[in-house]
Amino acid sequence: MGKRGQPKISFFVKFIIAYKVIQLKNRYNLTPRAAWLLFTKQKGFKNLMREHYKNKDQIDWWVESISIEEDVKINFYKNHIQKIIAQFPKLKIYTPAEYKSYLVKIKANKSKGLGSLKNTIKRVRKP
Repeated sequence: MGKRGQPKISFFVKFIIAYKVIQLKNRYNLTPRAAWLLFTKQKGFKNLMREHYKNKDQIDWWVESISIEEDVKINFYKNHIQKIIAQFPKLKIYTPAEYKSYLVKIKANKSKGLGSLKNTIKRVRKP
């Protein structure tokens, strides 16, 4: 039997919220609450909240409520977002330069071991 009460937030929604709040906090040097309020004004926020509220009735009402009313945003932060951010204490937000160096490092690792031989062996067709 399942557990009673409100359904749990999916890992996808938790991770995206934590990532964006930490990213905005670091980029604009804001508090987590101010970063959350800034995130609520961004373009993809409503779609993310639709995913969060997908198990509720009247999804559009819930999404509009959290998108428009400041008190609802603050209450949601207090009840949910603080706990979500605490679950990802070591979440690394890459700058574009760091991400490029990370990709170069991954590509360099592909040239090691048996996997590197896969592309270099050329087969000759028999006549």
